Amino acid sequence: MKRILFALIIYIALFICSPRVCLAETVDDFLSKSAFIGNSVGEGLTMYNNAKGKVPLGDATMLTRVSYSFYADERGAGRYLPKLGGVPMRAKDAIRESGAEYVFICMGTNDLVGMSDAESAFNKYQQYIAGILAENPTVTIFIESCTPTRPGSNVNNDTVTMFNSNMESYCSLFPNLFYVDISTPLKDETGFLAAGYCSDGSCHLTNTAYGVWADTIRTYINAYTAAMNAARAEAAARERTLAKANYEKNMAEMYSKKQKIREERKNQERQAAAALREENPIPFHQYDRVLEGLNLQKKENQLPQFPQVSLNPPLMKQPLDLPCSPQSSHPTLQVFPYIP
Repeated sequence: MKRILFALIIYIALFICSPRVCLAETVDDFLSKSAFIGNSVGEGLTMYNNAKGKVPLGDATMLTRVSYSFYADERGAGRYLPKLGGVPMRAKDAIRESGAEYVFICMGTNDLVGMSDAESAFNKYQQYIAGILAENPTVTIFIESCTPTRPGSNVNNDTVTMFNSNMESYCSLFPNLFYVDISTPLKDETGFLAAGYCSDGSCHLTNTAYGVWADTIRTYINAYTAAMNAARAEAAARERTLAKANYEKNMAEMYSKKQKIREERKNQERQAAAALREENPIPFHQYDRVLEGLNLQKKENQLPQFPQVSLNPPLMKQPLDLPCSPQSSHPTLQVFPYIP
């Protein structure tokens, strides 16, 4: 019975609460719970956000530093580590201290400088992410694609493209990793960083490019929250369906159990009646004779009936003129006996 009651409560609760299973937060609320990690390209994004009064990325925690790389984070080189509250920290420690729930990472440029290959940088990136999740297992990580470069840059653009492809495939393998393509909006028709978006002819960006980057992030957050809301609503619908099915199953079991108890009770009553007949056997064909004998005995014991006699007969009326009549209005005559 307790299990059935519990299932009913869960079913009602899910039915009542289902309209509220969505993320009720704006993009700015989402950003206030986010941290952005990056190198010198990301440092430019931090400067752009501050210059715009923190309108593009709101109150996000910016953990960026010039020359920051996977190698620097692994060695704990404070000179090249991002700062939180003025204190240089490795990424995994800074995320834990900031309390961020969402982490946007744009890294790889410094690890692809010169003759470095995409595969080596990709392996370092995996170790970097594993270290962050080991200290912060509940965070959701958004891997931003490494930004493209200009022809002649010391960071080969084809290597960047391959590196981004590897990271996109890697993110698809894990439920808490998401790939955000910020490089495509910054490319020209040839696949390089558009000249209008480059500030040094190599890999660093202009304010216009950072505006495109910030808009891409905000658009992605809107799409992400909408997708999460749809997924949660679908999950809630499945839970309601399952709860309803369990409730109906429990009710059917309870009804079946009651029916079984009723049948058992009827069988017990039948057995008790049969046992009683065995103890006091009276053949069915003798029932009428028994009843007839009882009726005859009843008649014999009845008293004889006599006609009813009135115990108080009415007084006979007397003439008013007779002597000694109490109702006479004449004086009563004295009658003396005759004496010869």
